[in-house]
Amino acid sequence: MNARIVLALLLALTTSSCGLLIDGAYLLTDKQYTKSVEQRRPSGERETKPEVRLAFEGSRMRVACEDVTRGIDRVWLVDKTYEYQGGFHRAHWLPIILEGAIGAGLAIGLGLKCGDPASRIDCNLLYATIPFGVDVGYSVIRLFTTEPAKLVNKQISTRSAQPSAEPMARTAAWCPPEVEVVVQSTNDPLRVPVAPNGELSLELQQRIISSAVKNRDTRVLVVAPEGQRGETLSRCELLRSFTPLPQGAHDCLPQKP
Repeated sequence: MNARIVLALLLALTTSSCGLLIDGAYLLTDKQYTKSVEQRRPSGERETKPEVRLAFEGSRMRVACEDVTRGIDRVWLVDKTYEYQGGFHRAHWLPIILEGAIGAGLAIGLGLKCGDPASRIDCNLLYATIPFGVDVGYSVIRLFTTEPAKLVNKQISTRSAQPSAEPMARTAAWCPPEVEVVVQSTNDPLRVPVAPNGELSLELQQRIISSAVKNRDTRVLVVAPEGQRGETLSRCELLRSFTPLPQGAHDCLPQKP
């Protein structure tokens, strides 16, 4: 008998008990799990504070210093504890699909080969596909006998006040002398001072872009004075904001599905 066929069959048999393994893993758990969900509700209040951020206009970049008005949200966490109802709900779709495909493929392949006298494959090997059928049948039963996890407990954390992510209004302002752009990477950080009007020279802008293109662990920070809100961008968040995309930054293009 072909040694490769035997080896492939033995490897396939190692996947013939996925349904039982899933239930075995379930028995080892504490039968419960907790999910934390953030809840947010507008309070009707608002606040205006100075903020700094990077603004992009085509191939140019500048620092925008603004007085930004944001709504105030009441924020709290809800910890929800769920209890499994006899098993992992819908988890047995995996062995049904996986073992069904492997078992059917083996049965068809061995059936065709063993019927050919020249192949010298024993048709008794078809018995090896029985474990797949058994586990698929078991998984089908478990699929329809496990219920969704049940909510058994809920705890609410203390509410806090946080500014809303979306601003209500922006008003341009002069940049304080403490504002600077810092490019952090494995090399020494590049610190770029900012003019009162927020403009960056083409030379400084090119230094920022070059540093981000060369170092893939780059982060760009707009550092604000104490009490003001700054901004932090990853390397690709920065480079994707330019139009067109800077040369050497094509690894930051969105991946096609």
